[in-house]
Amino acid sequence: MLLAVCSRRPLLDAHLIRLSVRGLFSESGVWERDYKAETRRQVEQWWHGRIQEQWQRDASNPKRDSFYVLSMFPYPSGRLHMGHVRVYTISDTIGHFQRMRGHQVLNPMGWDAFGLPAENAAIERGLDPEDWTKSNIESMRKQLDSLGLCFNWDREVTTCLPDYYKWTQYLFNKLFEAGLAYQKEALVNWDPVDQTVLADEQVDESGRSWRSGAPVEQKLLKQWFIKTTNYAKPLLDALADLPEWYGVKSMQANWIGDCSGCFFNHIMKVDGRDSGEVLAAYTCSPEAVFGAAYVSVLPSHRLLHGSSALKTALLRALRHGRDSLTDVTALNVFTGREVPVVISSKNEFDGHLDTVIGIPESSEEDAELAQSLGLSWISVLKTEEDGTQTLINSDEFTGQSRAEAFNSVTQKARERNAGGYLTSTKLRDWLISRQRYWGTPIPIVHCGACGPVPVPVEELPVMLPKVPSLSGKGASPLKTARDWLRCQCPRCKGPAERETDTMDTFVDSSWYYFRYTDPQNTLRPFERSRADHWMPVDVYIGGKEHAVMHLYYARFLSHFCRDQGMVSHREPFRKLLVQGLIKGQTFRVPETGQYLKKEDIDFSGPEPIQRDTGGRLQVTWEKMSKSKHNGLDPQEVLQQYGLDTMRLYLLYAAPPEQDILWDVKTDAIPGVLRWQARLWGLVTKLRAAREGPETPNPSVLNKRERSEARKIWENKNYAITQYFTILVVFQLASVFSLFCPQINNKVCGSVSVPREVAQDAQKVQELVLNSPLGVRLLSERVIKKAILSPRTALINFLVDE
Repeated sequence: MLLAVCSRRPLLDAHLIRLSVRGLFSESGVWERDYKAETRRQVEQWWHGRIQEQWQRDASNPKRDSFYVLSMFPYPSGRLHMGHVRVYTISDTIGHFQRMRGHQVLNPMGWDAFGLPAENAAIERGLDPEDWTKSNIESMRKQLDSLGLCFNWDREVTTCLPDYYKWTQYLFNKLFEAGLAYQKEALVNWDPVDQTVLADEQVDESGRSWRSGAPVEQKLLKQWFIKTTNYAKPLLDALADLPEWYGVKSMQANWIGDCSGCFFNHIMKVDGRDSGEVLAAYTCSPEAVFGAAYVSVLPSHRLLHGSSALKTALLRALRHGRDSLTDVTALNVFTGREVPVVISSKNEFDGHLDTVIGIPESSEEDAELAQSLGLSWISVLKTEEDGTQTLINSDEFTGQSRAEAFNSVTQKARERNAGGYLTSTKLRDWLISRQRYWGTPIPIVHCGACGPVPVPVEELPVMLPKVPSLSGKGASPLKTARDWLRCQCPRCKGPAERETDTMDTFVDSSWYYFRYTDPQNTLRPFERSRADHWMPVDVYIGGKEHAVMHLYYARFLSHFCRDQGMVSHREPFRKLLVQGLIKGQTFRVPETGQYLKKEDIDFSGPEPIQRDTGGRLQVTWEKMSKSKHNGLDPQEVLQQYGLDTMRLYLLYAAPPEQDILWDVKTDAIPGVLRWQARLWGLVTKLRAAREGPETPNPSVLNKRERSEARKIWENKNYAITQYFTILVVFQLASVFSLFCPQINNKVCGSVSVPREVAQDAQKVQELVLNSPLGVRLLSERVIKKAILSPRTALINFLVDE
């Protein structure tokens, strides 16, 4: 904004800003020599509305190439914090830069509006969660507008509105019809404070809830799951197609695990009769599944503790601490072979498994267990003279090598809907049931005759009803909405009841990026042509805390939509920018751990001390938080320094992916303010020179001044190139790392290196040696060794002197 107002003509090209007036100066006729707070305010006020108007005009131009920049939408808490300001400043800057490059830019905004925080806040205040949430959204929208951010507000989405969650329910039904959404009894993580179920990933390493901090309990409940494990292998393999997911690919791969085995479905029987239970059991040797001797379950398995018809038979056979052979059998749906069920002496299997297939020929441990229980099995592996193994006694797969059979057996199992989806031992299906009110109702009707039946699309959305009161305790609040609860079965028209669990909010956020492409569509979640026009997202910006769960679920949903023919691509996000935190200093009393407020601290000495006692303090940098007294209100910063100053600071203080340390004692914002003042002063001098009575005459310069002027002229192209290099490198989310090359431990300059090769010593060395700096300094020298620092962007060349 500053440059455009300083000049006698706007510096922005007419293609970018088409204004009928020339700027603030041409309106007032008065040039302020000092860049005061009032001047900053006038500059921002002048340009704010005009830039947003131009943004809207350019956004509606379909002739331009598209660019989709997306920042993760916020939960509407009611107040923005500095982390919000940073991420949206980054997305806004990228959006403007791409628009200036001629792109039609989509930079939308919405609200992740369902969830526990709103329900708990409403309970505390005696309010309706809907009223509380809508009020917060209105407040935060005004705060975002005050930041001068150019969002496509005409595409705003709010997950708690029926016109959005109708399509969340539609997608759930699609999953149900595909056999990917199912309900079963399960031992679940129960938060005793929030009175709801937690997914495994919502429990921290110490066994506490990620939100309430309460120790998590185990509870057996009937829950809804989405079979994300069926997509584990495709999601793992597709990471190879995401070269610009810096630092996050490894986190995703680690979360998924090594997809080296699969589950097979089994029909469970007692005394030869079908029990109605279908059990999925895992093996790392699917090619040898025809040689199974038993299926083993843990003593903690749901079948021994829930309402299963198998419970009595299993408990009758249970011998704690011993492998217990039962009268229950498991019929493998794929092989057609029936084997006994064994309750394991172990308390856990690999990863999160609770059911495994025992195949003696692929495991010595399995063979020993089968022999100890007197179980027989069919030999299915033949060792050839060259040491390789081929299958025998394996139906159509007989004669295949183990490697061939691994692929063909799992593929055929998938085709027969009998299992066969490659996954890891550590990955579980996605638990989406929540026993709380403020969430998307699960669109299922429970009928005594038909079982669970999805609500037809023409009857969606299943509206979230009003309930008499909310306590946050006990069973789902939706059970109290009697008129809503009782309904008619869509299939047989008999009496039925609605599902009373609501969906995990991660379901809402797993597809919102699609809805932005077609937010007013009343016939389907989105039109394929519109999604294909914008997707995949060119740059997705958000916090590292969402680098696993949210991204995994969003990727899963995108893969599923591709398989349903709803979009043409699988991966939703082409490039990922994980922005760092804004951390404030915290001051704690070492003896008690108490966090102190700023006014309780004496900063006059070399080290901060407690004002009352004079005691030393424990000083650390932590994520800004009210409870730690290290937060910062963006509105206060905005009022004190102005919008441009705050945005400039957030952009220059650190690369986007790194943390910003906000020092309460040596506040860095005044440094940015001084830079702005110097720039304003430079333009003021330029105006004075232009408007003076005399035309500048180079001949009056002395020898030293002429030499300096010649250097400036000769370096103008270099300066312009460097400016735009820095601009492009930063605005496109730090694609390059700036490496510092040393020669014999002395700093000699820097070279830009693509981030994807920044850890490859050979590639970095080649790029540096082929750069203009490397050619000039190293082309004629003998390099004895090149050392790449593992921690910083530094390479040191040891050469002969």
